[in-house]
Amino acid sequence: MIISGSTIVLAGRFSRLSKDEAKRGLEALGAKVTASVSAKTDLVFAGAKSGVKAGPAAVRGVPIYDEDALVAVLAGREPGTAPPSPPFTGVPDERMGPDEALDTLKNADWSAFSPERDTVPLRDALQALERAHGVTGAHRLATARLRDAGTLLRHSDVHHGELNGHALSPDGRHLAVGSWTGDDYDRGGVLQVFEVATGRCVHAIDGIMGGIGFPDYTRSLQWSADGTRIALEYNTNATGVWDPFGTAHEPIANAFFLASGRPLGMALAPEGRRAFVYGGESDYLRNVIVAMHEGSVAGPPDSNPEGTEPIEFSGPLPDESRETWSDEPELILGRAFWSRDGSRVYGEAEGEYAAISLDVQKRQVSWILGLEKSRDSAPPEWSLDERLLAYQRDGKLIISDALTGETTAELPGYPGADVLCWGPGGRLAVVDPAGGTVGIVDATTGEHRHDLNIQADTSNPRGADARSWAWSPDGERAACVTAEGRIEIWSERPGQLRVLDGIRRTINGWDHGFGLEWPADDVLIAIGPHAVRFLRPETGEIIADHPFHHAPAARRPLFLTGRDLGDQLRLNPTFALDEDTWAVAFEDGTVIAQPGRDDDLAELDGRLCWSIARRFAWPFRWGDQKIFPDPAHAGVGAASPETERLLAPFRGRGSTAEATGTWPPPDTATVTDLITAVRGTLVDLTVQDSFVHGEWTVNTLQQLAMICARRGEAAEARELALAMPEHRRRLGHLARIALALGAAGFDAEAAAVLPYADNDLADVSDAADMAAVAGACAVLGWHERSERWFASAREAADAHRSNWEVRLPLVWALTECGREQEARVVLDEGVGTPGNRHHGVPWLVYLLRRGETELVRELIGERSEPEDPDKPHAYGVRWFDDWTAARALTAYGQPDLLRLWGDINRAWVQDDLPVAERITAEGRPTGPTDDQLTDLAAQHAGIAKLPKATKRRESAQVARNAAECGHVSAVLDLLPGTGDPDKYGGLNSDTRTWVALSALRTIAIGVDVDVW
Repeated sequence: MIISGSTIVLAGRFSRLSKDEAKRGLEALGAKVTASVSAKTDLVFAGAKSGVKAGPAAVRGVPIYDEDALVAVLAGREPGTAPPSPPFTGVPDERMGPDEALDTLKNADWSAFSPERDTVPLRDALQALERAHGVTGAHRLATARLRDAGTLLRHSDVHHGELNGHALSPDGRHLAVGSWTGDDYDRGGVLQVFEVATGRCVHAIDGIMGGIGFPDYTRSLQWSADGTRIALEYNTNATGVWDPFGTAHEPIANAFFLASGRPLGMALAPEGRRAFVYGGESDYLRNVIVAMHEGSVAGPPDSNPEGTEPIEFSGPLPDESRETWSDEPELILGRAFWSRDGSRVYGEAEGEYAAISLDVQKRQVSWILGLEKSRDSAPPEWSLDERLLAYQRDGKLIISDALTGETTAELPGYPGADVLCWGPGGRLAVVDPAGGTVGIVDATTGEHRHDLNIQADTSNPRGADARSWAWSPDGERAACVTAEGRIEIWSERPGQLRVLDGIRRTINGWDHGFGLEWPADDVLIAIGPHAVRFLRPETGEIIADHPFHHAPAARRPLFLTGRDLGDQLRLNPTFALDEDTWAVAFEDGTVIAQPGRDDDLAELDGRLCWSIARRFAWPFRWGDQKIFPDPAHAGVGAASPETERLLAPFRGRGSTAEATGTWPPPDTATVTDLITAVRGTLVDLTVQDSFVHGEWTVNTLQQLAMICARRGEAAEARELALAMPEHRRRLGHLARIALALGAAGFDAEAAAVLPYADNDLADVSDAADMAAVAGACAVLGWHERSERWFASAREAADAHRSNWEVRLPLVWALTECGREQEARVVLDEGVGTPGNRHHGVPWLVYLLRRGETELVRELIGERSEPEDPDKPHAYGVRWFDDWTAARALTAYGQPDLLRLWGDINRAWVQDDLPVAERITAEGRPTGPTDDQLTDLAAQHAGIAKLPKATKRRESAQVARNAAECGHVSAVLDLLPGTGDPDKYGGLNSDTRTWVALSALRTIAIGVDVDVW
């Protein structure tokens, strides 16, 4: 680094020296230190909280160095070089026996141990010792010393959703993989780092909001050139930069410009402090360069400007490209990457079938080359040294100069090729699964070498980072995934060398393929959405195997009283030891493995390792193990007080925390128990000032009270009504409850629910609420008030005769308080039909419960227009035009009406007719049949096989199915496994409170609609 004559800026706060000290030291070395970044700034030294000052330097590519580099420069060293330190003398010589090795390690100064310098030599020496003598005291002593220094135990089974992408570090020593979220978007995804040499997981960061990448999108992970930063596309459409070996789940820097439903592409600059992302307001290139040093950057089109102003690119197109586009295109770059020298950004123009080179300094397009106009064709690929570009067009394979875009060679194309893969020395493989061929080309000379007869598996290089072909580092061999899911190792001569097993998996009926990376001579990596495997290409030996998303049927070991206590930790320690067995590994070294597996050290060693400095793996088998048969025993003997505190609830519970038992459980629970459970779910709605949570809470309490009123449980209905919090709809809901109670003869309870004078009801303005107030006043004997409110509700209904959201509640209120003839008049005056299930089907259920089947027949038959396939109908010409109506007619034993509904709606109801006929003859069933119990058990067994993070949706569905057959206990057992509300207050149909209310209404009234 040249300091003398450089203009330098000091940004942020430094911990080891003051800015004045730094300034004096730099000036003594001949530098000019200025207060702010300008066009003359040569470099920046940045400490903490330096984003505001360093951001303008980052976005322009001015070099930025950290405090360690500043200290090194002032001490006369180059940045990145460690200060002088004594050597570590504890590495045994390969000629030593176990005793000599142990003495060497005992006598070593472990304070001189440097993980980056000494881990690999020490590990290699002890591996040689193990090959000769097995695991010895030297191995145990070294492991103990490393554990004292903070080494952590790691398992690799950390992902909630599928792997969406991967990237090798520039030095080839680490592989980063990123995954999606599973069912819980807010739970986040995981960034996981493997050490390539050992194939072991050395680090993982959980809780990355919204997960990493997206299915069918690529290049969502990109490392900086020095391997100290990694950029991720996360939270669907944001870009962030993390320390890949740090622990924070929030990014160091992030950028957000467009609220798209998919990732928008990005490229990380070599220095890792700026990125190329979608954004800006240019009508030429919809990508900008943003600062990614520290803090947030945002801007148009979907966000307010924040952080350092981004740099936009300008036109026009290069002259030679104008004939390709008659109009100036609005370009968006995908599959983008930054050149290693920082001067160019390369990529594909989304939707334009063109490869593009951008000049970063000039902020202009350097060249555009047209591609084959097919999404299925192989995308363009740049050579490893970035000097050449290969692509296909017009039936030709074209090699171009990457700097100028000029063609250097043309060869016959491969029409079915989906992958172009560069190897060292300009070798190019053209993988053509359709033709059963892999063409080998020397792109430096334009010579076609030969074709290999290989039936390769198909790849999706525009949607997945892993591809079916990988060259060895020396380019003399290659590996290919075959259509059968095997791995073939090839050389140009003599051809196929050997065949290895692949990692294809079928999950939930879907066949998941995989791709390959070959980062080191002796390590080949197979990567799929559900597994990563490290292999020896020469022998096929599996170095390490990491299947993800196994879900043993047994209950997770740390599951207690409806929740997994492992979720309290940064990384859940529970992992699948195999397809049938759970185990637990805490970072402190405490391990739980069920009896019979607790002494299976080889199996545990295959799943676990010690992680040194979150970069290097150390064999689990080399240390003293603390393995317990269950959480109860581990709770009194764990390796750290923190783990003991976490496991304290298991003490005294015997060998297992909770027995799995048979399922479904005996159906001993009641509707009252389910009402209590539904009310209990409202406690989870804790987001302050959430409109959704407030609305849901009052609506749910009103529904619970209505169910109790219809069941004749007047006191319970009154208590639920009075528990309703203040809300704009509260008075309308109370009026509905009072009307239902009064109509059922519970006058005292009705009066207690609605004890309001006229002026207290002045804020009621919703027409449906007015009708409810009118009806409540009528049943309470307040006739004058009732007439005034009915008049107001009638006026609102007459203003829009087709507005059934106003009209039907008025019809219901009149009917409920005994004014059936007037209700019929209001019904007949309406135009059209209710437009959705939220009013039509609740009214249908109300009529069925009252036995008014003739009115139902009239509405379905005489006042509906049958569907004519040759005549387009406006929406809502048929009463009860929703499948929920068919369920209601079935549940209430009305086969004739169900058949009529099917004829009018041209809907298949034959499967439901026998059920409706049986209910007509025998009444509604009081519990599940044997067949239904068997079916529920099978569905529950299917849930048990799913990964934890994907159980919620299925648990919600099985809970609804249990409600359909009236099994209350099964519903209650499943509710803890359904979803929590999201952190922003959002609810969906898999959220626990939603599922609970849905199940309750299904059991109470036969169908999941509002109770009228």
